[in-house]
Amino acid sequence: MENIRLNVPTLGIEESEEIEKVLESGYLTQGSKVVEFEDAIREHIDAKHVFATSSATTALHLSLVAIGIKPGDEVLVPDFTFPATANVVVQQGAIPVLVDIDSSTFAMNPEEIESKITPKTKAIMPIDPFGLPYDIDSVQKIAEKYGLPVIEDAACALGATYKDRPIGSFNTTTCFSFHPRKVITTGEGGILATNSDELAKQISILRTHGGIRGELYLSFVEAGFNYRLSDVLAAIGLAQTRKLSTIVKQRQELGSKYNEILKNVDMVKVPEVPSERSHTYK
Repeated sequence: MENIRLNVPTLGIEESEEIEKVLESGYLTQGSKVVEFEDAIREHIDAKHVFATSSATTALHLSLVAIGIKPGDEVLVPDFTFPATANVVVQQGAIPVLVDIDSSTFAMNPEEIESKITPKTKAIMPIDPFGLPYDIDSVQKIAEKYGLPVIEDAACALGATYKDRPIGSFNTTTCFSFHPRKVITTGEGGILATNSDELAKQISILRTHGGIRGELYLSFVEAGFNYRLSDVLAAIGLAQTRKLSTIVKQRQELGSKYNEILKNVDMVKVPEVPSERSHTYK
């Protein structure tokens, strides 16, 4: 029996040409192509600071470390998500606290959040399920009430919008994935976006072994990580980013067709997309 692939990346000669430029340069690790890729993503998500990472998982983990999540802290996560969302909390020695979802959107239900908040709660980590933004306004009101940072797991939501604004600039940090099953791909890779200058400085240090580059050498000031993206993978992402609007439009058109075909089928529930949100149909 033939397997049905969940997604086939939209790849072409453009990706090969960008990779060739990197190979010809002889500079394969994080360099100028990563900067180009970050700049291209920044234009699409309207965030002040954008960091390419080795995956969305490492972007989420960097967010937690930079924010200061410690062992014993609690982080609210939806009870319907990929394990990575909760895994990064556990990796910090913190406790993932599960919050029920809204069955109509599959996103964290704001009405369930406050009952889960305790003095140990240090962050809220909602996701955008399958590329549909969660109820950002409602969650932000709760976060502001309790003084909690919000780390958005937007792994599937590059190109999605909330109230006509692109996902990427709403929260303390926003993390995207470029796994081949996502909207665009770098093979493996991610993006961490933030509007905070203070967090951006810490993230930049932590992403590269805890080092600060001086005129002649690196000074290592933190026990950081090797969470960088290579120029080879960034080259793929740069070519992919040029196709982002077209890919999202195609996904939305196909999603609408499937919804129309399946909406009256017994035992099938099609995605509900609130009017103020757009879906990427990951």
